[in-house]
Amino acid sequence: MANFLYTIIIYPLIQVIEFSFSLFNSVFKEEGISVIGVSIAVSVLCLPLYIVAEGWQQVQRDTEKRLDKGIKRIKETFKGDEQYMILSAFYKENHYHPLMALRSSFGLLIQVPFFMAAYSFLSNLPVLRGYSFGFIRDMGAEDALFSIGSFKVNVLPIAMTLINIIAGAIYTKGFKFKDKLTIYGMALVFLVILYNSPSGLVLYWTMNNVFSLVKNVFYKIKNPKKVLYFILAAAVLFVDYYALFHHHGMLHKRLILVFAASILLLTPLAVKFMTYLLDTVFSPLTEHKKTRFSIFLTSSLALAFFAGFVLPSLVINSSPVEFANIDTYGNPLYFLYNSTVQMLGLLVFWPICIYFLFNKRVQTAMALFFSSILFACLVDAFCFAGDYGTLSRLITFDSLVTSVTLPYALLNTVSVIAALLLPLILLKFKKQKILQTALSIILIASLGITVVNSVSINSEYSAYKKEIASKITEEESISPVYHLSKNGKNVVLIMSDRAEGAYFEPIFEEFPELKESFSGFTYFKNTISFNQGTLLGAPALYGGYEYTPYEINQRSKEKLVDKQNEALLLLPRIFTEQADFNATVTDLSWANYSWIPDMSITNQYPKIKGFNVERKYTSLWVKENPDKVKANITSESIKRNLVWYSLFKFVPCFMRDSVYDDGAWWSSDENTSDVMEFLDFYTALAYLPRLTDFTGSGNQYFTIVNDTTHSTQDLQAPDYEPAITITDTGPIPYSSISGNIAMFKKVASWIDYLKANDCYDNTRIIIVADHGIGKDAQKEKYFTGDWEDDYNPDHNWPLLMYKDFGASGQPVTNEDFMTNADVPSLLLEGLVEKPKNPFTGKEIKKIPSSEKKASGVVITHNFLPGMNGLYTFSVPDSDWYTVTNNIFDSKNWQKGVK
Repeated sequence: MANFLYTIIIYPLIQVIEFSFSLFNSVFKEEGISVIGVSIAVSVLCLPLYIVAEGWQQVQRDTEKRLDKGIKRIKETFKGDEQYMILSAFYKENHYHPLMALRSSFGLLIQVPFFMAAYSFLSNLPVLRGYSFGFIRDMGAEDALFSIGSFKVNVLPIAMTLINIIAGAIYTKGFKFKDKLTIYGMALVFLVILYNSPSGLVLYWTMNNVFSLVKNVFYKIKNPKKVLYFILAAAVLFVDYYALFHHHGMLHKRLILVFAASILLLTPLAVKFMTYLLDTVFSPLTEHKKTRFSIFLTSSLALAFFAGFVLPSLVINSSPVEFANIDTYGNPLYFLYNSTVQMLGLLVFWPICIYFLFNKRVQTAMALFFSSILFACLVDAFCFAGDYGTLSRLITFDSLVTSVTLPYALLNTVSVIAALLLPLILLKFKKQKILQTALSIILIASLGITVVNSVSINSEYSAYKKEIASKITEEESISPVYHLSKNGKNVVLIMSDRAEGAYFEPIFEEFPELKESFSGFTYFKNTISFNQGTLLGAPALYGGYEYTPYEINQRSKEKLVDKQNEALLLLPRIFTEQADFNATVTDLSWANYSWIPDMSITNQYPKIKGFNVERKYTSLWVKENPDKVKANITSESIKRNLVWYSLFKFVPCFMRDSVYDDGAWWSSDENTSDVMEFLDFYTALAYLPRLTDFTGSGNQYFTIVNDTTHSTQDLQAPDYEPAITITDTGPIPYSSISGNIAMFKKVASWIDYLKANDCYDNTRIIIVADHGIGKDAQKEKYFTGDWEDDYNPDHNWPLLMYKDFGASGQPVTNEDFMTNADVPSLLLEGLVEKPKNPFTGKEIKKIPSSEKKASGVVITHNFLPGMNGLYTFSVPDSDWYTVTNNIFDSKNWQKGVK
């Protein structure tokens, strides 16, 4: 229950505070100013509530003053029960109840949730630790400006208290002693609470007190509203000037900020115009209490369910297993519950609190606002959804979110304006019932989608739970899985998912020690994959040219999943059935078309052992490295980012890149990457030496699949390991390169381990990827020519490295034309005479580079089984290509299959 109340009441305020901090920090690049900015933002947001509170307090003071003489007379004349009865009658006669005295404490009650939110946010803010501002040496610790003996004197809390007392003295001038005592008592309470608190938090509360002091001074001067407006105007002009002429951010983002700030200058006119409309055009709603509340509540509930559940559920429902078993949470529905509660707090609980504080005019305005915003948000989310690429489970896109074209932005803007005006038009023509019906339908639809998606996600999770229980068991210790042979031959295929072909050269130049480890290797630079995703790009890697997307589609009467399993088992079956080998395979890509590879596909082959190694040693690694991982970082990021994703969908298209904030979602924490998912894969490499022994007899074949290189996780240089705070990502200026460096370093350690145990020369190794990363930097540096639809061919540039038995010397580069479908023939060469596909009977032959072509390269990104048919991949005719000779020249990419 406590967690529910925190999520619905406090956490939405934390999100508002964090956004304010990040916004001011993005503008001024100064954490101290950002803390002051948070105080200003919160004070401005609370100002209308303070005005209401002041009105109630004044009513209470006037009432007490009016009743004082009568109460005094009764207390002097009567005692005991008689006094109580006469006082009760006196209160009733004057329409007063003693509980009404609580109104005088409303101003203090307003501060409590905001103080709790600010305390939770600022007292644990990583960016404030070690940061100095003015005389404050460390905003993440108490200021301790000087000491008296062993006692540290914190100046900031003392200054905060003095300011609070001065503000209270001005405010309570002419008040009763008990009112003054309350104010001064609370000042001392906050001194005790905050004396040893981090300076950033105390600075925030000090600035709140300064604002309170200014507010109290305003109450004592003539025309406070005019003075306040001039101060606001000066602040807006300063922000506009700074954003336009001193800030170096993107122009359209600065213009959005300038527009948002400048529109505040129109507040007095907007208030007058709105008052006129409420008294004339919308007077029927203003005078009809039940109707306006119905419109307000239905709209806010519909908004909350669409933002909290419907839109986030579309993300999670696309791949529920990715959001399962994260940190301490099993069912992915937890994240939807959390986001829904957050939105109920932000869009229902707090608005209702505000709604009942104000008069019928403000209530009508809120009803109009929420109904208009609901229609506009739905138009944005579903009519202008946009295509922003693949989402990670941290709710970040795999490519940049860029600004949209002007015509599209104009169309979006016109549509949004029309949606905003729709409720107003209906009310103008007295069609309240139509509006109420439409809002009710939208609310019912949101609840219906909530139920349907909940059932769907829970069903997939239940199936996944049964599946994973039989596949993945977290290990507390490590037993060897890969039993290499010293007296026979070892053949090892390491499939490093999304390892980038472009990164080999810069990594080996920057880390020359790798050249010694990877002695004997040949790097095939001119290599192409048949797709940019694992589902279509990996089968040919495992099974050769019979398993390219085109060849798979030619067998249109056989299920895709069966052909996938064939490809995965081709090499281990050939080695065990057509040569004298035993085989061990781990984490085979999309085995049985299961996200967690279903290694039971090996069960019917006695000489093939199949295991899942990824995801098994994460807890063990965290236990052995407790100082390198921030607790619950993945789940906390998902809980936060899901609601930001909804906001992203709700705003007009031209504002979305600003909301996305390059994947930071306006977070104040720079370390929000999905390190736990990365560790699921990284640990399988980090523990490779411990997973390997040399007890194998005869000849051994291994397929080792690993996803470390698939991650965009930043790592701490120079070791390229996870860290709670990443301070150095290394000298190579490519994005997503850390995982590639980590892979090379860990595989190098494993190779050194083989060498130390005299088991390297008798081992043939291929390190290969299913596809490349697809970054513009690689495209611009390596690829030439015109690419249709601005396609990035780097998606199809996988890493391919090969070391034969007895090979030595520094790694060399070979520029012969290759595809990753050459892997089977390279591994089988000289070991199996005329190897045949055990499923089709066709011979696997090595194709000379001069005769080779990549027929049926696919640029469609159908990366999930559900995006394709049951028997064939769903590929438009225009997305088939044949590539020859040189992958880096667009002239060698010809449309069609040839």
